[in-house]
Amino acid sequence: MFVNFGYDALNDFGTLTAPGNFPNVINMGEASAERMTVDLKLPEGAVSGGPVTLSVQGADTEDGTYTAIVTGGAVSVDDLNRDGYKLPMPGTKFKFLRVAISGSFTGTVRALVNSYMGK
Repeated sequence: MFVNFGYDALNDFGTLTAPGNFPNVINMGEASAERMTVDLKLPEGAVSGGPVTLSVQGADTEDGTYTAIVTGGAVSVDDLNRDGYKLPMPGTKFKFLRVAISGSFTGTVRALVNSYMGK
C-alpha cells in the first residue's frame, strides 16, 4: 500500500519500456532523499516478464560519472504487479540522482522519489 503519495514532476525519473537508465536526472540541490524511497510504478497497468532490479546512482555533476548508491534485490513482476516496489534510500553525498532498471520486462514502468518519510 502506498500511503500519502503526492506526485511531483520534480521527483519523476521518467518512464521506460525496456531496461536501462530512466531518462530524467534529479538535481537534489541541498536536499537529501535519505529515509525516502524510490518507487517503481506501473502507469499503464501490469507488466510481464521479470524479474527486475532497481538501482539508484549518484554523481557530483549532472554529466559526471555515476556510482551506485543502493541496488535492490530481484523483484518478480508478480510482486511488482500486486504490491508495487519501494527501494529505501540511504544518506548520500551526491547532488544528482538517476535510476536504472535491469532485467527483462514488457510494459511501462515509472520511477519516482516518494518524499513520504514514514512515521
